Amino acid sequence: MDIYLNSSGSSLLIICSISVILFTVISLLLVNGFNEKTYAAIIATLLGTFVSLLIAYLVMWVTKEQGLRYEEIQFITRPYKMVFMAGLFIGSLGAVMDVAITLSSSIFGLYEKDHDISIKALKKSGLEIGKDIMGTMTNILFFVYISGKIPMLILYLKNASSLGFTLNMNLSLELARALAGGIGIVITIPIALYTTIFFVKRKKARL
Repeated sequence: MDIYLNSSGSSLLIICSISVILFTVISLLLVNGFNEKTYAAIIATLLGTFVSLLIAYLVMWVTKEQGLRYEEIQFITRPYKMVFMAGLFIGSLGAVMDVAITLSSSIFGLYEKDHDISIKALKKSGLEIGKDIMGTMTNILFFVYISGKIPMLILYLKNASSLGFTLNMNLSLELARALAGGIGIVITIPIALYTTIFFVKRKKARL
C-alpha cells in the first residue's frame, strides 16, 4: 500500500495521527483500565502530542527550515519534511504519554489518600511533580536521540571531516527531534494537571 497518496506527503501524517490516537487509547486502557485517571491521561497525551507537533510545524514554517539537514533521509523519493514531521510525531508520543500518566496517577493517588484535600494543594503538588520530571524526561529524549548518531559521528571523524561539519550533518535533525519532544513535555504538564483536576472535581461532586 502506498502511504504517499499525494505529492505533499500529508497522507503520512494522517496515518500517523490515527495510529497515535489508537495506540494511546488502547495502551492506556489496557494498562490502567476504564477510570478517570486513564481518561485524563489519554486526553492530556493527545492534546500534548498534537499541540507540540503544531508548534514544531509553525517554527519550521517561520524559520523556513534553516539549519535542518535532510541528508540522512535523502534516499527517500518523497517530501523529506512530511517524513521528518511524522518522525517528530511518533517520537514525542512516548515521553508525552509518560508525563501524562505520571501526573494523572500522582494527583489521583493524593486524592484517594485524602478525599478532603483541596484543589489548591493538588495543583501545587502537581506543579512540583511536573518540575521534577520535566528535566529528567527532556534529558532522556536528548541522550536517546544523540546516542543513535554516535556510529555516524565516529565514521565522519575517521574520514577526516571537520568537527563542525560532522555535527551539522548528523545532529541537526536529532536536536530538532529532542527539542520538539521537550516542548511536548513542557506543554503536557499543565494540560495533564488541569485535565486531571477536572476529573477529580467531578469525582468530588459525586460524593
